[in-house]
Amino acid sequence: MRLNNVKGKIEELYLKGLNANEITKRLNSNICCESEKIKRETIQKHIQRNLLHKKMEHKIKIMERKETIKAVNYEATKYMTDKSFIIKNRSVYRTKLNGDIVINKEVAPCITWDTPRKLLNENKR
Repeated sequence: MRLNNVKGKIEELYLKGLNANEITKRLNSNICCESEKIKRETIQKHIQRNLLHKKMEHKIKIMERKETIKAVNYEATKYMTDKSFIIKNRSVYRTKLNGDIVINKEVAPCITWDTPRKLLNENKR
């Protein structure tokens, strides 16, 4: 994929608050041929050269995304804490030697974004 073909898409994603790494992942996610993938450095340089005047809009969108994520996470844990979720769903977790409870990838290889990944042992010495 050539940079000329995706300049508009890069600008659109940049103005949604995504950084060069995230833009690279999105653009290259549907491309199977390594030679057609766009490098992160190429996108970063395009942003530095052509989108500098839109930096303030980009920063505002970043703050909006962070606040949205905080609000969603607050709502997700409002009714059930991570600890109570893990206690209710012990079958997908395993206990490590140090007492931490973590996701068992063999039992649950694919989990949702709001599923707690681990619960640290509070009685560590």
